[in-house]
Amino acid sequence: MRFINLCLSIPNLDTIIFYLIFVILIPAYLFSTSDYESLKYYLPALIMIAVTLTEAGKPDLFVNLYPNPCDTNTTFAGYLSTNIINGLAIVGILAHALVITMATSSITLGLVSGLITFAIAFPMAQQILPFFIQEVDVLTNILFAGRVNFPGNWHKYFTGLIFAIFLLGVQYVMLVGFTKYILSSGIELI
Repeated sequence: MRFINLCLSIPNLDTIIFYLIFVILIPAYLFSTSDYESLKYYLPALIMIAVTLTEAGKPDLFVNLYPNPCDTNTTFAGYLSTNIINGLAIVGILAHALVITMATSSITLGLVSGLITFAIAFPMAQQILPFFIQEVDVLTNILFAGRVNFPGNWHKYFTGLIFAIFLLGVQYVMLVGFTKYILSSGIELI
């Protein structure tokens, strides 16, 4: 409860903490350990983390972290934060696609890998993930109305985490499936 009061009294403290941990410390650690493989998957997943925190934290926490693009009352801080996270995700997607293209000498495989990662990171994470969190929240409120009190919206955070892991699993399965198909069939655009 003190953290919520502190975040409400210091504007954007929750967003600053997110950036310190998820945008600076974790990528710095991955760079320092030369774990570029994980970094290229981590950067697009930042969108899923930010969307989950924003949606689950409503209306008090992470309001300016990654506001819905359709929201008309987005602040400049929210607009800037969204675009920084989107830019980092695009860098990760491009790095992933270029590494696969260079490793396999297949432009088609690099393009397909980039498109799959883009489709999971942007439209699915931005639109389906918040919808899923909202629907599970409504369902839990109906099922446990008056009987169970969920402190701090932990069920929303948990739901977002589970669905983000599911989306990453779908992405992995699609990447592996298309990689095997394209490499075995010898399909090439150029």
